[in-house]
Amino acid sequence: MATPSRRAGAAVALVLAAAGCAGGTEPAAPTTTTTTAVDAVTACTNQLAYWAREALRNARDTGLDYQEMGLSGDQYDALLALLGKARELGAQATPNWIAEQAKAACTRLAAAPSTSHAPGWP
Repeated sequence: MATPSRRAGAAVALVLAAAGCAGGTEPAAPTTTTTTAVDAVTACTNQLAYWAREALRNARDTGLDYQEMGLSGDQYDALLALLGKARELGAQATPNWIAEQAKAACTRLAAAPSTSHAPGWP
């Protein structure tokens, strides 16, 4: 037979277990995440400017082909043209100049029909 203290302990345990299962009075607020999409010209500009700076500083990973760089064939052609102009200018090809040239090239690419299907491996 159970003693009164055992019954009281069992009753307390039962009440605590039931209380632990009860939900709160208010549901948890849903979490929201926001992402901002980068437009195609900005993404292209960032890629061309990055790879131009890397190539001009003779970085180790500049031996990649256009697919490994994540560029389309058209973007790669624009990169090669940008690099040619930058090498002609030498020290005058500042990072700001590179960014401006990359943006101009990407704006032209966005306005013209693409001759390549997608960046990277087809």
